[in-house]
Amino acid sequence: MYTLHKYLLSIGLSLSVGAGYCQSSSDSLARGLNNQSLGIQLTTTGPGVFYARTLSQPHRLALVVRGQYIAYRKPIQIETAPNSFLTVDPDFMIGIAQAGLNWHPFRRGAFFLAGGVGYSWHPHLGVIATADTKLNLGGLELTPEDVGTIDLAIRWSPVVGYVGWGFGRVIPRKRVGVGFEMGVFYLGKPRIDLKYEGFLETTNLSEQIPVVERNLRNYRYLPTLNLRVGYRLSR
Repeated sequence: MYTLHKYLLSIGLSLSVGAGYCQSSSDSLARGLNNQSLGIQLTTTGPGVFYARTLSQPHRLALVVRGQYIAYRKPIQIETAPNSFLTVDPDFMIGIAQAGLNWHPFRRGAFFLAGGVGYSWHPHLGVIATADTKLNLGGLELTPEDVGTIDLAIRWSPVVGYVGWGFGRVIPRKRVGVGFEMGVFYLGKPRIDLKYEGFLETTNLSEQIPVVERNLRNYRYLPTLNLRVGYRLSR
């Protein structure tokens, strides 16, 4: 009988320890998820998604990884005269993957500062112009062969920097939270790529490219506004 009591006591202790361990593991997992969030964002540089994780609770510091994308490539016809059209194929796309930090300087405030670095896999905006029929330019008629193809692109560095500020916790205190952010990307010095054939080959247009690049040297910054909705991964 004594042996049986001892055996039952041993099982009870084992179950108690196991339950305590499971509860501790569950609490630890919940605390980890409590410091993370997922969300969506709508920005002036395209819609996107984000993931955030607390790095330092006392210092109110969080890691934020996000991406956004927007594109427009629908051909446009520009009427230069009655029944005379220039066809423009835009290559407009902004795609940025970004990692950075959010810092709340005030313990109970929603204000934050943000900074980070991003990578753009399409760091240029371009257009291709052609004519399918005769083109009338102020009385000057050009055949499609005379117009040829004009391929113009403005390029920036694929690696971009970012700074910003806003209101709203990227990891909500409640289950769902919203935030507002405004900032600016640093794109680097713009560069012009121009390729053409047709009547432009008879001009000195290529000699003007350095002049145009100097005039565009201040266009290194891309401002952006961001509205986001975040979902905390644990209650």
